[in-house]
Amino acid sequence: MGMDEVRWLDDEEQQAWRSLISGMTMLERRLERELSDQYDITMDDYAILVLLSESPDRRVRMSQLSSRALIPKPQVTYRIGRLEQRGIVAREPCEDDARGMWATLTDAGSDLLDRAAAHHVRNVRELVLDRMTRDRFLAVGDAFGAIYRASAGDEEAAAHRA
Repeated sequence: MGMDEVRWLDDEEQQAWRSLISGMTMLERRLERELSDQYDITMDDYAILVLLSESPDRRVRMSQLSSRALIPKPQVTYRIGRLEQRGIVAREPCEDDARGMWATLTDAGSDLLDRAAAHHVRNVRELVLDRMTRDRFLAVGDAFGAIYRASAGDEEAAAHRA
């Protein structure tokens, strides 16, 4: 097939694609609104807090946060600054790199995450898991895992070509 040839979606594929996009958009907006209304954090903040909580010593180098949390670097800097002002995250110099900084989850941040995570998981269960079988949910996760791995591989390959 040439570069100019398009494999158009058939009617069923088009409907499935539109349902996927509509469902993901609704879900993301609802989860974002819940976290914002209840805890004054965004989904990106939540991703950062989870990442920090699951890391050794509850800290990650600032230079690694963007790729590990899948958030653009300027947004990470902004989000960490906002969380730091609230005492949720602290920035600390790296002992072995004078230019490097750690982002560290504080005790207050851990307490906030505990509350937000419980609320978030209840919402995920209500909005997603309770609306499909466990097997279907696991299959969706597996499918998106494959898409993510392929896309991450494409990005990594493109970075090596540059």
